[in-house]
Amino acid sequence: MRNFRRSVWFSWPYRRRLATSILCAMVVAVLWSVNLGALFPVLKLLKTQQNLQQWVETEIAEHEKQRDLHATEVTKLNLALVDQKTKPDTPEREKTTRYYSADLARETDSQDYHASWASRYRWLGAKVFQHLPTDLFQTFMWIIGAVLTCVMIKGVFEFLHESLVGRVTHRTLFDLRNSFFRRVVRQDVRQLQAAGTNDLMARFTNDTEQVGAGLKVLYGRVIAEPLKAVACFVAACFICWQLTLAFVVVVPLALYVLARVSKAMRKAAKKALQRMSAMYKILNETFSGIRAVKGFTRESHERRRFRAANYEFYRKALRLVNIDAFTNPAIEVLVVLSVGFALAAGVYLVLSGNTHIGIFRMCSQPLSFETLLQFYVFLAAIADPVRKLSSVYTKLQGAEAASARIFEMYDREPTIRGNADGRRLKEVKKQIEFRHVCFAYNPTAEQPTLDNVSLTVKAGETVAVVGGNGCGKTTLLALLPRFFDPDSGAVLIDGVNLRTAHLRSLRKLIGVVTQDTQLFDDTVFANIAYGKRGATREEVIEAATKARAHDCIEKKEGGYDALMGTAGNNFSGGERQKIALARAILRNPQILVLDEFTSAIDQQSEADIHAAIKEFVKGRTTFLITHKLHTVPEIADRVVMMEAGQVLDIGTHPELLARCEPYRRLFESVQLWKAA
Repeated sequence: MRNFRRSVWFSWPYRRRLATSILCAMVVAVLWSVNLGALFPVLKLLKTQQNLQQWVETEIAEHEKQRDLHATEVTKLNLALVDQKTKPDTPEREKTTRYYSADLARETDSQDYHASWASRYRWLGAKVFQHLPTDLFQTFMWIIGAVLTCVMIKGVFEFLHESLVGRVTHRTLFDLRNSFFRRVVRQDVRQLQAAGTNDLMARFTNDTEQVGAGLKVLYGRVIAEPLKAVACFVAACFICWQLTLAFVVVVPLALYVLARVSKAMRKAAKKALQRMSAMYKILNETFSGIRAVKGFTRESHERRRFRAANYEFYRKALRLVNIDAFTNPAIEVLVVLSVGFALAAGVYLVLSGNTHIGIFRMCSQPLSFETLLQFYVFLAAIADPVRKLSSVYTKLQGAEAASARIFEMYDREPTIRGNADGRRLKEVKKQIEFRHVCFAYNPTAEQPTLDNVSLTVKAGETVAVVGGNGCGKTTLLALLPRFFDPDSGAVLIDGVNLRTAHLRSLRKLIGVVTQDTQLFDDTVFANIAYGKRGATREEVIEAATKARAHDCIEKKEGGYDALMGTAGNNFSGGERQKIALARAILRNPQILVLDEFTSAIDQQSEADIHAAIKEFVKGRTTFLITHKLHTVPEIADRVVMMEAGQVLDIGTHPELLARCEPYRRLFESVQLWKAA
C-alpha cells in the first residue's frame, strides 16, 4: 500500500477536519453502543414486572447480600490462615495454606465485585432512575424516547462525519490532480508521447476516482466501523470479558484470509485499469477520426475492436467481482463461527448455572438469560462492522493499483530541464547552428531520424527545409525549442548550447505555426491571446489584422468573443490557420517556425497567409517546412534539401534546381501535381 499512502499524505493540510470527523465518529460509536444497551432494561422490565426503581433496589439488595456472604467467607478464611500459622511447619500445612490463600483471593474478588456493583446501582438510582416514572408502560415509553433521542443525535454526528470525510476526500483529490498535472506538464514531449493521450486521460480521470473511492472508504468506513466495534467490544467486556475474548479467537485467521485476498485484489485491479486505458484509446481514436471511419465504412471494424477491448475489461472486472464476492462470505463465516462459539459457551453457563467451563473461570457470577441476550446483541453489533470492513479491501486495493499508475507517471523526471541558472537568451544576433546533430526516436533503430546534420542559419535569414515524408524536417526544427534534445551533437544560438541556456527564455524567442493548429475550445480572443500573457484587445486585433484574419473573425457572430469549438471546428481550415498565425505574430518571436502551415487550405486563404508571412518574416530568423515548393522562391533566402535524416544540399532555389537532382525531381513532381 506504499503508493496509496502517498495519496493519503495529500490530506495532511486538512488534518483538522479529519480529526473532527474522527471525533464525530467516536460519538456515533458511543451512541451506537448506548442504543443497543437499552435492550437490557426492557428485558428486565418485561421479565420481572418491576419498574426501574424497584429493579435497582432489588439489584442493590442482591449485591449487598452477596457481598455480605463473601465477606463472611473472607473472615472465615482469614481465621483459618491465622490458625494454620500456629501449626507445625510441614508440607501438609503449606499445601493447606496455599489452598486457603487461593480461596481468600477468589472470595475477596467476589466481595469487591459485588460491592462495586452495589455502588454503581446506588449512583444510577440516585442520579437517573429517581427522575423516571414509576408506571411500567410509561417507563418503557421513556426508554423508547431516550433511544429515539440518541438516534437523532447520532444521525447529526453521522452527517457531520460523512460531510467532513467528503470534504477532505475531494480536497485531497483536488490537490492530487493539480500536483499530478503540474508534474506531468513539466515532462518533455518524448515522455508524454510515449505515455499517450488516452492513457494520461485515464490516469487523470478513472484512476484518480479510484483513489478517491479508497480515501472515502479509509476516512469513512475504516474509521467509523472499527470505532463501533470497539465500543460494543468494551460493552461486551463489561458484561463478561472472558467470553468476549473467546469471540476474537478467529481474528488471526480472518487477517490471514484478508491478506491473501488483498494481494489477489491488487493484481486484478491493476490489470482492470490497464484494460480501461485501452478502451479509452479506442474511443478517442474512433470519435476523433469519425470521418475516416464512416468514409471507409469501417464501423463494423471499430465495433469489433471496441467489443474485444470491452470484453477484456469485462473479464478483468469480473475477476475483481469474484474476489470481492468471496471476501464477504468468507469473513461472515468466520464471524458467525466466533459468535457461535462465544454464544455456545454462554448458553452452557446460563443453563448449568456455573461460572466455569472445565478449569477455566468464564464469569464472576452465573449469567442470567437477559444478560446473555444483551451480550449476544453486543457480539452481533461487533460482527456487523467487521463484516462491512471485509468489502473495504476491494476499494483499498483498487486505490493502491490506481495510485501506483498515478505515481509511476508522477515520479518521472523530465530529461529536458529548465536550467534556472542558465544563460537567458533575448535575441538572435549572429546565427543559429545545428552542429553534427544525431537523433533517434527509437535508440535501437538501424537508421536514426537525424544522422550527423550540420546547418548554419544567419540571423534574419529565411530558410526553407524540404524533402520527402519522414526525412527528419519536423524533428530537426523540434530541436530548436528543445521539444527534444539531440542524442549527440549540439544546437547553438550565437554560440550558446541550448542545453545550457535558460529554457523559458529560449522558448519565448520562438513562435511555431503547424499544420495542426492546436486551437482550444475557447473564444477567438483567448486563442490569439494565448501567444502573449496579458495581451490587450488592441494587441490581439492588431495581430489578427497582420495575419489577414480580422475580416473573417468580424464576420462571425460574436466576433472575437465567438467560441471556436473543439479543436477550432467552428471555423474553416484557412480561418484556423490565420488565427494560429495571429497567435504567433502576437508573440513577436525572434525565431519563426512554419511547419506545413498551408497544406490543407484553399488558394485564397493560402494567398492571404503568404502575404502576411512576407511582411512578418522581415528581420526574423524563419524556418519554413513545406511541400509546396512554388512558394519557396517568394519567401526563402535559401533551401535545405533533406533525405533519410541527412542534409543533401543547401543553396538558393535556382542553385538547387541546377545541381541537386532529388530537389529537381521533388519540384517537378509538385508542379505536375499542381497542373493536374
